[in-house]
Amino acid sequence: MRLQRGALASDALQGRVAVVTGSSRGLGFSMARALGLHGATVVLASRSDDGVAAAVGRLQAEGIAASGRRCDTGEPGDVEALRDEALSRGTLDIWVNNAGVSGVFGPTASTPVADFTDVVRTNILGTFHGARVALPVFLAQGHGDLVNLYGQGDRGPVALQNAYASSKRWVRQFTETLRLETKGTGVRVHGMNPGLVRTDLLGRVTSQPGYQHRLGALPVVVGLWGQSADEAAWPIVDMVTSDRAEFRFLTRRRLVTHGLHNVLRGSLRRTHRMPMEVTVLEAPQQPLPMARPSHRDSP
Repeated sequence: MRLQRGALASDALQGRVAVVTGSSRGLGFSMARALGLHGATVVLASRSDDGVAAAVGRLQAEGIAASGRRCDTGEPGDVEALRDEALSRGTLDIWVNNAGVSGVFGPTASTPVADFTDVVRTNILGTFHGARVALPVFLAQGHGDLVNLYGQGDRGPVALQNAYASSKRWVRQFTETLRLETKGTGVRVHGMNPGLVRTDLLGRVTSQPGYQHRLGALPVVVGLWGQSADEAAWPIVDMVTSDRAEFRFLTRRRLVTHGLHNVLRGSLRRTHRMPMEVTVLEAPQQPLPMARPSHRDSP
């Protein structure tokens, strides 16, 4: 589904108000735009006042009813204020927990505490805070759509990305539990894994020292299976207008067909690869202690 600029795609969501967190750019912005092009009034949110204002202006220029506010999803008060912003538009019908951070690439044992905590605060607590403020509204009115974003690791472990991967595993479990708790209420809870999306989450990576060379294949992987934010956003409208509980982009069949399509259109050529900026953390002043060999390892 391609969304045409300058004209509403449909009125399927006319009268509905949708909140999308982490929506000043990237996938979040494209999802807000997709919902708005189908008639929804959208409320944007991110940690940057300037980013929110610019994104709202872009949507309004397309004829989309949009507003927004600064919101740190790790702060319960910010998320409650975001809910109130939506309700000031008349109602709250859709809430998309999209805000997320990737964390530092490298082993768990040497991951800085502050970076691991930031992933938990945004990906886990942010999702919880969004659900906590949206669900009471949905339950009281007997309808509403909550969408939580999955990601790599939601179905199993991913080495050197433990913070991000385990947080997405948690989001899956949390989402499936909410689906059980809201069964029969008229409230729908969805999980969406958009696959590899060419945004800053993949384009700007922070690595622990000594592990940055392992990221060398990432531009090729993104070239094979990556998609633009607009392409990745299209399922959101289908999810909130149907009973579809889950969407996963990288199915086995799609891995093959999408990969071949990208090869044919030249996405693997160096000139077409997504630029990647890798920031390497400073090495710790004191090295980690070496593990002592066990008796089984001794000669």
